[in-house]
Amino acid sequence: MGKFLDAAEIVLRRTHRPMNAKELIHKAKELRLLDFSNGKTPYQTMKAKLSVNIRCFGQQSRFMRSGKGLFALREFEDREYKAPPFQKTIKSSEDVLVFSAELLDRVKKFNGISHDYEPYAKILLNINNTKFMSRILAETDPVYKQVLSYVIVKWRESILRFVRGSYTSVQTYLRGRYCIGFGGHVQSRDMKHAPLFSYLDSGYRNSVYRELTEELRLPPNAITDDSLKMIGVLNDDSSDLGRLHFAFIHLLQLDDSMEIPSAKVLKREKSINNLKFVPIKELGDEFERYEYWSKLCIKKFFQQQVTIGCWVHPLRKFNLRKHCNNIAVIGCIGSGKTEACRLLERKYGYSMIPSGRVLQQILSCSPINEIGRQEFQKLAFSYIQSLNNLNQFADSLYKRIAAANGKRCVIDGLRNLRTFELLKRKLNDDITLIYVDSTVDNSYAFFKSREGAGISFEEFLQLLQHPAEQEVQQFIQMAKIVFYNHGGKTAYLRTIDEYFEKELN
Repeated sequence: MGKFLDAAEIVLRRTHRPMNAKELIHKAKELRLLDFSNGKTPYQTMKAKLSVNIRCFGQQSRFMRSGKGLFALREFEDREYKAPPFQKTIKSSEDVLVFSAELLDRVKKFNGISHDYEPYAKILLNINNTKFMSRILAETDPVYKQVLSYVIVKWRESILRFVRGSYTSVQTYLRGRYCIGFGGHVQSRDMKHAPLFSYLDSGYRNSVYRELTEELRLPPNAITDDSLKMIGVLNDDSSDLGRLHFAFIHLLQLDDSMEIPSAKVLKREKSINNLKFVPIKELGDEFERYEYWSKLCIKKFFQQQVTIGCWVHPLRKFNLRKHCNNIAVIGCIGSGKTEACRLLERKYGYSMIPSGRVLQQILSCSPINEIGRQEFQKLAFSYIQSLNNLNQFADSLYKRIAAANGKRCVIDGLRNLRTFELLKRKLNDDITLIYVDSTVDNSYAFFKSREGAGISFEEFLQLLQHPAEQEVQQFIQMAKIVFYNHGGKTAYLRTIDEYFEKELN
């Protein structure tokens, strides 16, 4: 079957006007660009493929939306139409509890989870150090951190897990992820009609009770001073969302003698879906599906009972042995992508092409270890702003592959979606994308072991959050194979080696 995106490009070049999916399919059929013998709704397929391409590649997609339901070639249009995504809106009247981000530095700033919660609760929840402000303003003001509760519910030897639904105001990338934390913001109403002691914590304790009873249908008297204990605090500066929040972590221990016929009976809120009690020892089995804060909690509080390893997830019915001539291994800094490339080079005879070195030669700059990674990121980001430069870069990579004279090649470290798309077209799609997914804390550990212990977590985040790195995570949507690197280096290399051994030998 012909390629939908290539057919759409041909049609749009010929007509030189925006078209909807049905028009594109009609014209493609007329020009015999596609075979529709197996598809019942080809226009839906066309619409989906164009939408995914635009979402993945953004400004570097060859396509764009020029109106509601209309698609055009980006080079022919000036204005892009962006359809607003549906989500539960934040009420303009909703005020949430915040404290100055600088206050965290005065207590003791950290990243991740700390068991030492008492000094943070004493200072950060004190009414003299907090205030309520509009959540709409708080969501865009990095001067303040919003206070959150994050409650883990335990019954017998199991943890209550749920899936974030679409009826919520959380970021899109959190939806559909497993989560073990219930709770939310402290609102100004939590201060009203509160006992006197609640003012010492700015109404925080009341907010925990309110959030739990709004989200879950808990048995009477399930929440008491004995059953609900604070066990830690969480600060995550690795994402835009994390930088705006600070969480107090609790464990709610439900009475083991309590009979709960099904976790589903506990559901109360629409955004809480697929509730299930998961045995603690099984939390590592699907570790890659949890959102980041849940991963941090699982590793911090249940590490003695949970085995966290590495997994290889190829697309259904995809066999690497049939598509192994050229491979691109892509992932964030410290994810383990270079280790995978070196394994393919050392044990499986691949010719390794470091994309950073190719770009360095194009830029005629000194090696990264001489000018520093940040300076190289700056030069690289400036270079890729031009489509001509992207094509030059892709062409240089293509020539490296051609010069291998039929030897299998692996490309390490691509960062730009458009570069990959251009290279893929030059190779007539003969390249397999492997994405290496890892948590920020795990990537930091990998990076330190390779680069030396001198780099701090904050310095690592600066590298990770540079504009030159911002497209990397989008590659996971295009990958044929995903390596989930959530364990140590030994377990990771053993897991991917076993996969390569099965597929390549």
